[in-house]
Amino acid sequence: MEQSQSKSSQKKANRILYMVIAGVLCVGMAIVGVVAFQPDTPVVDNTNDQTVNQPVDNTPQPDTNTLPTFSAPLKGNLAKKHDLDTPVYSATMQEYRTHAGIDITCEVGAGVYAAADGTIKDVYCDPLMGWCVQVSHNGGAVSTYANLAQDMAEGITKGSTVKAGQLLGAVGESTLLELADEPHLHFEMMVSGVLVDPLDYISQASQQVSFGVSEVYED
Repeated sequence: MEQSQSKSSQKKANRILYMVIAGVLCVGMAIVGVVAFQPDTPVVDNTNDQTVNQPVDNTPQPDTNTLPTFSAPLKGNLAKKHDLDTPVYSATMQEYRTHAGIDITCEVGAGVYAAADGTIKDVYCDPLMGWCVQVSHNGGAVSTYANLAQDMAEGITKGSTVKAGQLLGAVGESTLLELADEPHLHFEMMVSGVLVDPLDYISQASQQVSFGVSEVYED
């Protein structure tokens, strides 16, 4: 009898031990499963945070925000001024019109020169102003040379660079709008897209040499 009870107790103890072991194994497997399905920890690349020694370019760069010093595009007499407010009489059109540039009288064939360093923005024939050359300059300035002869100087094409004083072409008789006036160069300037008086930008020294005095107009 006692031996039978002893065996029964032993079996019961073994069952409890097996249950404890099974429980431990289940918990262990659960922990392993959780760890196994954890998303990979992102790898942070700190390469870009490291300072890389790059060679320094000390080459002087052009200041595109600064206007250059402008010179008169040719020598002659100032015949008509820039005036966007007060219309002046046009002998050709026989009416009063505002005048966007200045007219410099001279002989047909007189050389026309770039007023400052720049890039040829366009070479074209305007229906009213005739053959024109436009030059872009630093500081958002554009100079326009109108009433030119059709044949431009060598190398004067759209996109080419020019130096101050470089020959662009010659005065012609291509403008229909001012055909009744004396032979002249019609010269305009824009800064940041706004028409301006070229005499406000052409140096006084250049005006003195090219025009004799800074303002001599025919009324």
